[in-house]
Amino acid sequence: MISQTNGKATTGAIWTACILSAIGIACWNLLPVTLGSAADSYLLSDQQIGLLASSLLTGWLIATVVAFFFMQKFDRRWVTALGACLAAIGSIASQFGDGLGLLYLTWGLAGFGMAIVYCVSIQLIAELGDIERGFGFKLISEVSGAAILLYIFPVFIISVWHYAGASYGVAAVYLSALIFLHWVAPYAPARKITTKNKKESAPFAAWLVLGGTLIFLCGITGLWAFMERIGTDVGVTTQQMGVFFVVLKVVGGLAGVTMVFASGKYGIRWPHIVSFLCIFFGVLTLHTTQSVLGYAVGTWIWEYGFSLGVSYQFAALARLDTSKRLLLLVPSCIGLAGMIGPALAGYLKDGESYSNIYMFAVVFSLIPTIIFLTIISKGRVASFSEKEWDK
Repeated sequence: MISQTNGKATTGAIWTACILSAIGIACWNLLPVTLGSAADSYLLSDQQIGLLASSLLTGWLIATVVAFFFMQKFDRRWVTALGACLAAIGSIASQFGDGLGLLYLTWGLAGFGMAIVYCVSIQLIAELGDIERGFGFKLISEVSGAAILLYIFPVFIISVWHYAGASYGVAAVYLSALIFLHWVAPYAPARKITTKNKKESAPFAAWLVLGGTLIFLCGITGLWAFMERIGTDVGVTTQQMGVFFVVLKVVGGLAGVTMVFASGKYGIRWPHIVSFLCIFFGVLTLHTTQSVLGYAVGTWIWEYGFSLGVSYQFAALARLDTSKRLLLLVPSCIGLAGMIGPALAGYLKDGESYSNIYMFAVVFSLIPTIIFLTIISKGRVASFSEKEWDK
């Protein structure tokens, strides 16, 4: 664990990890605009657009599995550099050639590289002394980065240079990770594999939390996939939708601010309960409203709840994962949830009604909350004897 006596080292490690996280997740945050520009430039059909997104997701998933088995054997500074360079190469190469096969392959390579960078970032945060505060800064960094990039790319890059500009711009974002290599190496060296930690494995409770996180993310992505359609049905215009989603990102950032200031002051139990209650009341508002204002308020409450919940779940897994390897499967959960959640939600949709999707979102948020509260109940897990876990 990083020493808390060296304030400069700790601060540098926190900001490095959080910025790498924002860079690593950029391929997801920029997906709507990069997909749109690729579709316009190459005249892609709806099916081809879907396959292009899937190719990125496939590369992402493969990288997370590779990282789980091999990343701890190498210096994380070089792992970060490799991931950033592969992602940049994939992005730039995607504009050359006319075949769709090359486009799919290069997008998969970009997804692979950025997943590696993201895996490094969450492993760095897990090794900080104040895990909840670290994940709070991580959330703020990701939301801020998304807001900036989603404004810059459509207005200043894609509108002028189209997909070619987007590919170079995204590559520049990826390569910016190289700037922070200096802070990765001193404060988070690669973990040496010894006979002792070779035998060390993640406890069953950590696997349960990981499974709960996957369930949670499935419910969130399932509802998110239909959020624009829900708004359109209650009369939200395209211009209003853009404003609402900008505010949505700000609200998500507020969840990160909450984690930074709350840290361990209120324990671990209550944040999970508050997260579920926000999700419940946000979804309830969406279900009962027929107004534009009601839709906005419902989505904002829901956003705050799930942003808070997913960050605290990552933090809980970091505390439980004594092997320090299980966190590398979190990006896999993100990718799998993106595949499973929307598909399940679409299957559950009943005609014009979203009631089943709302129930799906609430239940899939409740299940991981119950799992976590059961795990931290007294006497369940010896490693939860620390004061903050008992609050």
